[in-house]
Amino acid sequence: MTFNILISCMHQKDASIIKRSNIQSDVVVVNQCDHDSIEEYDFVNKKGRTCHVKFICTRERGLSKSRNMAIRNAWGDICQICDDDEVLPDDGEEKILKAYAENPDAGLIVFAVVRNDRPIKYPQEKRPLGFIQILKTSSIQITFSRHLSNKHGILFDEKMGSGTGNGGGEENRFMLDWRKKRVKMLYYPDIIATLMSADSQWFHGYDARYFENLGWTDRRILGNVLGMIYLFYWPLFRRKSYKQDGSLSLLETIKYSLKGYFSKR
Repeated sequence: MTFNILISCMHQKDASIIKRSNIQSDVVVVNQCDHDSIEEYDFVNKKGRTCHVKFICTRERGLSKSRNMAIRNAWGDICQICDDDEVLPDDGEEKILKAYAENPDAGLIVFAVVRNDRPIKYPQEKRPLGFIQILKTSSIQITFSRHLSNKHGILFDEKMGSGTGNGGGEENRFMLDWRKKRVKMLYYPDIIATLMSADSQWFHGYDARYFENLGWTDRRILGNVLGMIYLFYWPLFRRKSYKQDGSLSLLETIKYSLKGYFSKR
């Protein structure tokens, strides 16, 4: 099996992100900046293996657009989603390909990551990826079969994610699209990245816009029925997450969520 890392970044002046992220594999970099260009070259990794870089600069904007461009330009059998604030382990490719070799019928496997800002507890054993786990998964945990992505036409929703103004959740929509195609998805406990910064490009506090986006993404990700149920569940049962802001009451959060749910974007 061949392997590609897919990195989305912005305003990089050079290719130093390859070294900064400790890339040891073939990689596609999509750099959203102020010009369009494609550069390809090779480098030798720490183990003496020659790796290929495809460095794409584009004027397009939007994280999902960036990831889709990377997928379309990839050539590996297995792809790993990566952002510009991660450091990868030397043996990440080996861990990932080993998991797919052990599970040749799997189309998508998520792994554990380390965050510098706070510890995250992950299951310590391999397990199937269920609906609830999908909703809790972040994009930097995701690896997938490029061939199955192409076969089923599964890409990231370009109306969602950083740069759209519509909030996040694009990785959950992506994974639920795999689930709809009945592709086998798994969780593996191996660590494949360290996240250096947890700063969000779209989260700016639990304000009215946040809850409007929440209502809109609930419907887009979960559909009409589950989306409406989750719209009420989140403000009611996760009030501890946002009440410290003190700016919106419970009724206001539901009002703005409903406004977003019924909005057309």
